[in-house]
Amino acid sequence: MDEGHIFRQLTELSGGKYPLLAYLFFLKDMDRFMPIQPTGFDRAFDAMGLEFRTLRQCSWENYTAYNPLLGSLRPLIAEAAGLSTVRLVDAHSFCWILATLIKQAPEAASVAPKSGKDPGRILGGVETAIKDMRFSIEATVKQAAGQSVTRTMKIKELRMKLEELEALLADLIERQEGKCALTGLPFQYGPSADKSRLPSADRIDSQGHYENGNVQIVCRFVNFWKRVTPNDEFERLLRLVQGVDTDA
Repeated sequence: MDEGHIFRQLTELSGGKYPLLAYLFFLKDMDRFMPIQPTGFDRAFDAMGLEFRTLRQCSWENYTAYNPLLGSLRPLIAEAAGLSTVRLVDAHSFCWILATLIKQAPEAASVAPKSGKDPGRILGGVETAIKDMRFSIEATVKQAAGQSVTRTMKIKELRMKLEELEALLADLIERQEGKCALTGLPFQYGPSADKSRLPSADRIDSQGHYENGNVQIVCRFVNFWKRVTPNDEFERLLRLVQGVDTDA
């Protein structure tokens, strides 16, 4: 019988118990299917900048997207850890540990910088945010390269070493005084942050690459909305929303 049909039947019988269904499929084939804990894994995906949700999304379509997503992390983990092989279950364990660490992390403290500027700016999670942005850029670049054969995608290259990237991101956050380059909203950090206001690395020219002079830090929701819109056009639209009609 078709696996999707079985999943849907079990969904009805179990009342949509996603963790239970995922575990049953894990027992069926541990090389293809992994268990799931929606709240925890969504937390890990969020930290990595991955726009994917499993909470209240119990369906065969969601589950058959979840397993390949874990699979796409395998080469990234292997490279970062210096391993020759990373199994699907290893990627699952990585997400589980990441979700646990995020949950256990202390709340980021709100402190005023020594300069006295930007009172209330949250500094405790800056380093974590920089690591998250680096990981997101790596994943974006590799995904674009890996899928360029099967469908047309913009080629995105990282034209600097990873250490240089982290230094650039840290410098940009400092130069922007912890605020979004396009909206001026202060970034938030830590487990209790508004996820839409986490810092996100954006290419100023979306047709260009990740390189010095073409990267700015914006709020995550801004990066999501901007997508491929030219930077000056997006700034014009923002001014319109703010009630500033530049054409008047």
